[in-house]
Amino acid sequence: MTEGSKPGAPRLMRTGSLRLRLLSAAAISIVIAMCLTGFALNRLFENQVRDRVIKGLEDDLLQIAGSVELTADGKLKAGNAPSDMRYQQPYSGRYWRIAVTEAPPGMTVPKPLLSSSLWDYDLAGDGTIGPEHEPLMTVRQVISIASHGVPLKLSVLVAADESEVVRPLTELQQQLLLAFSLICAVLIAGAWLQVTVGLRPLKQLAEDLAEIRKGTAFRLSGSFPVEVAPLVTELNDVLDLRDASLDRARRRAGDLAHGLKTPLTVLSAVARHLRREGRAVEADDIEEQADLMLRHVERALVRARLSSGKGHAASDLPALLLKVLGAVSRLPDAEALYFEVLLPEEASVPIEQRDLTELLGNLLDNARKWARSTVRISYAAPLLTVEDDGPGVPEAELARLGERGRKLDESKQGAGLGLSIVEDIADIYGLSITYGRSGLGGLKVQICV
Repeated sequence: MTEGSKPGAPRLMRTGSLRLRLLSAAAISIVIAMCLTGFALNRLFENQVRDRVIKGLEDDLLQIAGSVELTADGKLKAGNAPSDMRYQQPYSGRYWRIAVTEAPPGMTVPKPLLSSSLWDYDLAGDGTIGPEHEPLMTVRQVISIASHGVPLKLSVLVAADESEVVRPLTELQQQLLLAFSLICAVLIAGAWLQVTVGLRPLKQLAEDLAEIRKGTAFRLSGSFPVEVAPLVTELNDVLDLRDASLDRARRRAGDLAHGLKTPLTVLSAVARHLRREGRAVEADDIEEQADLMLRHVERALVRARLSSGKGHAASDLPALLLKVLGAVSRLPDAEALYFEVLLPEEASVPIEQRDLTELLGNLLDNARKWARSTVRISYAAPLLTVEDDGPGVPEAELARLGERGRKLDESKQGAGLGLSIVEDIADIYGLSITYGRSGLGGLKVQICV
């Protein structure tokens, strides 16, 4: 059980902010969409650039293949080499190579003919590794030529450095990263705005419920979207049902309590009759049980008068205290007491007026019973304090205060419910209450409101 929870109370699982969950889902979706889009664009661009380079190589190969010939001295010659200057610059990344792959028997095979860009390097093997060990893209074609009636098969290879694809692709990736980062930021900001606007009705609903909790409203009102309207209707129905249930419970408690008073009165009369007949033991038993039942009746009546504690309407403490003091001052022995009031001119506490009256009435009535001459009432937010100059309560007995029906002194009149009712009200409103010794010498009761 978590600290501060009540046995049997439902536990609410906190699963985080709905706004944060929606924004997180939107942000993740946007990032995934941008990544997939970037990957697709990257692949499309790479294929486009690679196809363009390959197409250029094929054009160069056709130009070279169409001009190759065998000279009279048995050497290969490309009469119409590509005009691209990169084929002339050493290790420029563009290369071509012509080599005899099949010659008639007895013929001296001429050396391969290389582009000037290869300098002294020969593209051996499949030609995919360049003179500086760079990877190459290659286009190869086998052609046949006839020299002096002698057929020859030649392999014509044209190659380009892979950097012709990698370099623009890297530049594109950098630009995409910057552009997509900005797009992500804009889309996430748009998602935040969308979530904020979408959740606004829920925020309004929470504010309206807070007004109901404060006691300044009793029902949810206003215009809500069609998605939220059923919830508002259900909440209003629940509020109506709660109010009706509270009214019925109060009426039943009051009816039950009043219905029991007559039998209790009869039992008291029977006890007195038995005592007159000398049957004191039976009379004491009946009076004890009748007194116990009377305490339960008194408590039921008080509980029936209390609110649900859900309304936190602020009550005017000085004005309400003045009325309570007027009632307490008419009780036995109260006319001899001095009630010292230390309150700010404008002080209010978040307790419903009827419950605050019950709270102050029981605190002052308890102080009246024990005080010798002075009762002090003070308020310094958030502490409401009631003290008296009576005998006080021993430290060992302080923990017993507030127990329902507990009377530390049976000689005092009352049902022993005063401080237990105060505890009930404090429990309903979630207030903390402490007991201690007053500077006046008696009991000090402090309630944090």
